[in-house]
Amino acid sequence: MDLRRVDLNLLVVLDALLTECNVTRAARRLHMSQPATSTALARLRRQLEDPILVKDGRSLRPTPRALALAEPLRSVLATVERSILSPPDFDPARDSRVFTVLAGDYAEVALLRVLMRSDRYRATAVQFDLRPVTGRSLAAFHRHDVDLAVLPDHLLEQPQFDRCGRALVLTDRFVGAVWHGHPYRGNELTPEVLARYPMLSYAPHDGVSHLDRSLARAGVHARIGATTSNVAVMPYALEETHLVTLLPARMAARLAGSADIRILEPAFALAPVRQYAVWHEVHESDPAHTWLRGQIVEMSGLVARVG
Repeated sequence: MDLRRVDLNLLVVLDALLTECNVTRAARRLHMSQPATSTALARLRRQLEDPILVKDGRSLRPTPRALALAEPLRSVLATVERSILSPPDFDPARDSRVFTVLAGDYAEVALLRVLMRSDRYRATAVQFDLRPVTGRSLAAFHRHDVDLAVLPDHLLEQPQFDRCGRALVLTDRFVGAVWHGHPYRGNELTPEVLARYPMLSYAPHDGVSHLDRSLARAGVHARIGATTSNVAVMPYALEETHLVTLLPARMAARLAGSADIRILEPAFALAPVRQYAVWHEVHESDPAHTWLRGQIVEMSGLVARVG
């Protein structure tokens, strides 16, 4: 195919169609009319000699050719935006950039409050759009619709993160916690305590938490009494219950008074908590992303001191 005969504007339409798999939603994403988007899809089909999207019941699904094009296309568009359309430098005091960041509630509490209260941040014009870590938001990350994610280490074992840059930004350890009036009066969290009392566990979007994996590796069986997808509410959910849980140590120490909990020292070894800032390699040399990564990595060094 002769590139000179290809309307490169159609690549943006193709990216939206492959992202939405729906002509109406793609049109809305592109701020185009539905007929204009349908016409663009017809042109793409002719130029690529492929249907691109085919009916699958009441919805549309990409063809194998379209699926193979999706990732290279997003990489090309991100490179064009970064290298040609974006300013050559980034001045946080002047440029009103909105950064989209995925982070669990623990990462938000531990990292971003330190960042937001720094004098350096107050002097910037930037904003942060914080989103929870879910299957849908991770898909947006892999579509390059997210600037940076703060993710636990076990998620990064997935092959789609192999070509991503990363930096360790959070390390902690687990401690046990119970309500101050809990019938267990000891100071240690033992396997017997977890077997006797129901556990409040953390249930992430993929159903397998770092905590569950750590307990399994330690050979400790816990009797699950309740689960939550919000780490920040766990200390408060213990009040007036027989529940026992495990929390990141810095969070537990900070919230012990307000949540009226006692901290228990685990009597068995647990893998440490590790979370990484993660970004796609196409952002590696973007001045704005370089600034964002530098801020988060630098602020992570203050977490241990601030608590």
